[in-house]
Amino acid sequence: MRVLGRLSLTSWILVSLVIGTLLGVFFPDFAKSLTPISNIFLRLIKSIVGPLLFGTLVSGIASAGELKTMGRIAAKSLLYFEVVTTFALVIGLAVVNLFKPGAGLTLAGEPGSGPLLAKPVPLAQI
Repeated sequence: MRVLGRLSLTSWILVSLVIGTLLGVFFPDFAKSLTPISNIFLRLIKSIVGPLLFGTLVSGIASAGELKTMGRIAAKSLLYFEVVTTFALVIGLAVVNLFKPGAGLTLAGEPGSGPLLAKPVPLAQI
């Protein structure tokens, strides 16, 4: 039992991940019954992200000191954002062109379920 007390946060996360995976694989009905708890947890995490990000940004700006330093940090941040976004775009395009998801998939609807087009209304009737 003392071993469990010495585990780091990362170890606890990995152990929990393994336990959750095993529960989902071997006891899917029980795992589905835990859905409300997981939804509450995810909502709590989402509600914390905004204020935490705002506080971090305000603290970082306040501790930066000079305006020149802030300009350099902002420029580096924008450059980093652009580079990472470009990499993500290239990887996404490569994966889509390599695996071609949806190729050969026919999405046929029921007869008469095609798009319904609204009749144009003349400007004089508006």
